[in-house]
Amino acid sequence: MNILVVDDDLNLCSSLSHFLEGHGFTVYSAGDALQALDVLERERIELIITDYLMPHLDGIRFTEMLKADPRFQSIPVLLITASVDDSITDRGMRKGVAMTLQKPVDMGQLLNLVRFAE
Repeated sequence: MNILVVDDDLNLCSSLSHFLEGHGFTVYSAGDALQALDVLERERIELIITDYLMPHLDGIRFTEMLKADPRFQSIPVLLITASVDDSITDRGMRKGVAMTLQKPVDMGQLLNLVRFAE
């Protein structure tokens, strides 16, 4: 499975990538939604893990954009956020986010969700 991790925190991006690669997944990284769109144009991505707060577009607006594009609308999106605000989760789900995870990310939960999406 090809996974795209989108986060402006390079340490978290690297941690998630190494963890998922260690479980046999191919992982691409992007520092923001604009870079992610470039990756999506070049690679066959099957799952996106995106941060909520990022430069240019937040993770929910990015998801909304993806769901409006027939080329990308079927790709599941997992949103990660440091916020404990339920309105972010609710808004994300209305815009097409499959699941919201709180930071720090529980890697076991993440792995279960990724395997479920396979």
